[in-house]
Amino acid sequence: MIKRIGIILLQLLVTGGGLFYVFHDPQKRAQIADALRHSDIRWLALAWVCYGAVEVIATVRWQVLLRIQGICLGWLRAGAIVMIGLFFNMFLPGLVGGDVVRLYFVFKLARGQKTRATLSVAMDRLFGLLSIIFLGGLSLWLRFDWLKSSAASLHITYVALSLLGIGLTFAVFLFFAAGFGLLHKLPKQMPFRKEIVESAEALKLYRAHVWPMVSLFGITVASHVAYYVSFYCAAQSLHGAARSASLVDMFSIMPLVNTVTSLPISLGGVGVRETLFQELLGNLAHMPSALAALAASLGFVVQASWGVIGAATFLLSRKLSAPVK
Repeated sequence: MIKRIGIILLQLLVTGGGLFYVFHDPQKRAQIADALRHSDIRWLALAWVCYGAVEVIATVRWQVLLRIQGICLGWLRAGAIVMIGLFFNMFLPGLVGGDVVRLYFVFKLARGQKTRATLSVAMDRLFGLLSIIFLGGLSLWLRFDWLKSSAASLHITYVALSLLGIGLTFAVFLFFAAGFGLLHKLPKQMPFRKEIVESAEALKLYRAHVWPMVSLFGITVASHVAYYVSFYCAAQSLHGAARSASLVDMFSIMPLVNTVTSLPISLGGVGVRETLFQELLGNLAHMPSALAALAASLGFVVQASWGVIGAATFLLSRKLSAPVK
């Protein structure tokens, strides 16, 4: 309990500190107010549609993983659970996220299939990890000289590179452990042992379905691209110089931003994301720092609006937890 409270306090502190850092200057706030007054609602609407595509793809990917396991939820139910998971991921402090909520509903809907349901979520999570490693590595490979052209962006790049290295090491270890049957040898006191075992077991179970897995990796990458485009559209909605950031620039920084914000050190990445946008787009794309931070906030608001739909689904749907017949 004390540990959980400590994590929540840390997240609140980082979120508040990050927001104060990027928005405390009165001149920046005036610049933000002017940009919002002249913002283009059409770009924001496009950002909203693009983020909707992210959740549609997430539903398709999870449905395929479930059906390989012999669990059929129905598209509306699966989509509703994904949206509810989005809400819990974004708005609840602590480390209990949408994956736990998804499992809660699947356990009620598909009773007696807890192991299969858990492995579907573990594999879904693993696809997210592998796609971030792929896109982050691609960004560093193609635009490393651009990313290191300022001291602040260089430090962020090295932090992201370290995190990507840890993720790659984890993925390689999973493949090695799953392939050579080393899971039972892991010490019980090992950090994240449960997650490692679940992910490795998921790999073993799904490796017989090579082409579906390749296809799912491809659409996972596509979902990240749609996510990046939603932030690009949010930036394009702003008045004036905010449009100095190109689509290529956004695609270059977003894998690094996602890598850093995947750490649960703030509430939904708020505060950290704005700081990263300010340092990366401000220094590299010469976007006014206030508007760069605002673009990050608008992108989050677009995402959060879908999370609110998930909350409404959670509150209004009475039939969601009825067992699958």
